[in-house]
Amino acid sequence: MKKTLGILLAAAMLAAALAGCGGGAASASVPAGNPGPAPASTPAADPVQLSFFGFKTGGEIGALEELIAKFNAENPDIVVSYEGLSNGGGYQDVLTTRLASGQGDDVFLANPNYLGKLQEAGYVEDLAGMAVVSNYSDLVKDLMTIDGKVPGLAMELAVFGMYTNNDVLKAHGIGAPTNYAEFMAACETLKAAGVTPVVASAKDGTGIGVFSSTKGLDGLYSAPDKAAQIAAINEGTQSLAETMIDGLELVSELKAKGYINAEQALVMAPAQDDITEFVKGNTAFMTGGGWSLAAIQEAAPGADITLGGVPVQEKDALVMVNAGVRVCINKSCENKEAAQRFVEFLTRTENLDEYVASQNAFTPLKDGTSTSNPAMAAAAERISAGRMITWVDPAFSKLDPWALSKEYAANILGGSSVETAVKDMNTAVANAIKLA
Repeated sequence: MKKTLGILLAAAMLAAALAGCGGGAASASVPAGNPGPAPASTPAADPVQLSFFGFKTGGEIGALEELIAKFNAENPDIVVSYEGLSNGGGYQDVLTTRLASGQGDDVFLANPNYLGKLQEAGYVEDLAGMAVVSNYSDLVKDLMTIDGKVPGLAMELAVFGMYTNNDVLKAHGIGAPTNYAEFMAACETLKAAGVTPVVASAKDGTGIGVFSSTKGLDGLYSAPDKAAQIAAINEGTQSLAETMIDGLELVSELKAKGYINAEQALVMAPAQDDITEFVKGNTAFMTGGGWSLAAIQEAAPGADITLGGVPVQEKDALVMVNAGVRVCINKSCENKEAAQRFVEFLTRTENLDEYVASQNAFTPLKDGTSTSNPAMAAAAERISAGRMITWVDPAFSKLDPWALSKEYAANILGGSSVETAVKDMNTAVANAIKLA
């Protein structure tokens, strides 16, 4: 697989002097349970300092801090310090700059859609030989494997779906929609009552991209010749834009019918501004990830809010899944034995169960436990029924359908026609294939 790194940004260069491999993180550490350093007079007894960098911050950090504290307490010869920076705050650029400058952290979290580039650049250790790999489900194992290697271990099976405020629906005599026709009818009823039916973030395309992807890529993922079609898209003999045109047309329809406030959506950050608007109780639907449920329930206690499939198909609804939040070991790490012990600890079944529960996610392991939050029951049913697509799929070796879906769906909200979006996406795909 040939991929291009090429994303180093000057704005991130200030991070290059921060935490180096084995040197500890530059900021927030997790002191709970830390035994503290040994006296200076006995340097041989000093614990190994491991720096851990990740994009989980604020309400999304879940059980991560508690697990780090637990590890530190159980392993007095190692001290792990965690530094968090959100994806919206530039995590990917800072991570890349640190790794490229030789100042990368010992252990770090990676976004799956970028992990292949990190592997190609030689920044990540191959973890295929770790015993826990055999305990991952076949689906997750396939998603973790890139060119026969496992550059990072999944912490969860994450899900994108559609949040429904059932209280709003009941107030207008509407049942929860289970398919496209019911969804559009519900939106029309809400609009007639003066309610904006849908909130979907589009500042980076995420929320609106859930609509374009589920509608546009379901046919591909349901096809018996899925592998052949993906291979054709990789080679440029099948148009990705034409394959997912139904999804782009759905976005255009939602905008044209006034079911979504396009101007508002374009300035909404995902898992932030959209949640703020949704919990006001003035809208019925919001696309988003399961990791946002805790924040939603905290902001709207007592509200009947559930996460289920996106009802954009004629017969049913579907979710998007991903072996998200990959934990990686820096290939240049000087303390690999300690780093491996930490990663083994994080991916131990009981510890992953704790993390997964805190994220309202689903277990990536064969013997793990998924979220028991009743608000996630509808999403769990869609997964059990096999009605899902993946939003980061290593089978797409030369392009990123999720990134393209987000970008061109947002362009349509911004005024682009479907025809222009298809043309522009075709050009972007052709260039990506040429440069790969």
